[in-house]
Amino acid sequence: MILPSGFGLPPLPYLVALVGGAFLIAALLVALEPPVDQRTVVALAPWMALGGALHALNQPPIELYDAALVPLFGTPSVYLTTFNLMGAVWLLLSFFGVRTGNSGNISRNLGLVGTGVLTVILLLSAVTALRSGLVDPVWPALSVLLSLFVAAIAVLAVALWRTPLIIRARYAAPTVVFAHVFDGISTAIGTDVLGVGERSPVPRAIMEFAAGLPTASAIGSGWLFVLVKLLVAVAVVVLMDDYLNDEPVEASLVLSLVTAVGFGPATNNVVLFLFAG
Repeated sequence: MILPSGFGLPPLPYLVALVGGAFLIAALLVALEPPVDQRTVVALAPWMALGGALHALNQPPIELYDAALVPLFGTPSVYLTTFNLMGAVWLLLSFFGVRTGNSGNISRNLGLVGTGVLTVILLLSAVTALRSGLVDPVWPALSVLLSLFVAAIAVLAVALWRTPLIIRARYAAPTVVFAHVFDGISTAIGTDVLGVGERSPVPRAIMEFAAGLPTASAIGSGWLFVLVKLLVAVAVVVLMDDYLNDEPVEASLVLSLVTAVGFGPATNNVVLFLFAG
């Protein structure tokens, strides 16, 4: 089995609405052709994190949504829900940007709106955790700080190794690396410190392998997953160098998808950590 536990399609009416909305929004975005480059990877990052946060609020012990909304925020429906929300905002910004001749700011504004919505959701999560008496801000904060530190060291190392690459990918490279380091470190903390079971089979297999090594008693089993995520992220950045230079639009969209695979699960982890007290 390669799908995470809890994976299941929503009821048919929800599925039709989500898929139909995604296709319509994608078609309209293609028609409007908003500018897409490395800055778009950064602008989409808070929306990716938003998807993870919205999914966390649908899980025990939080379960914040009414029954009618629950199908929108399961797996995989939360990805479509978030895409439709983000896409609607992107469409509005693109439409007014094109009309006013100010299309250069579309990505920046998309990122700002996403950051604002994400901030509201994170504050709501913190308040909910505080009211529940379960709040624990230490591990979410530590996950972010450690991830920033490790990602910065990794990007600096790549810059010393291949400086022109980092100069060309100065927006996308740090975003991709941080997203996956964040996922790795938050998953490791959840497994080794908080005893949270990993739902996705591939990370679980990696950590089960690490648990069988002699190092497990000293440093746990999550370190190997962090290392794998870091190496994969750096490899993607290096391998995408020519693609990003030759086909910046396509490469930026691919890097956005790669970033989403890290940011979504990582944010899901840290929101759940808030309720670990």
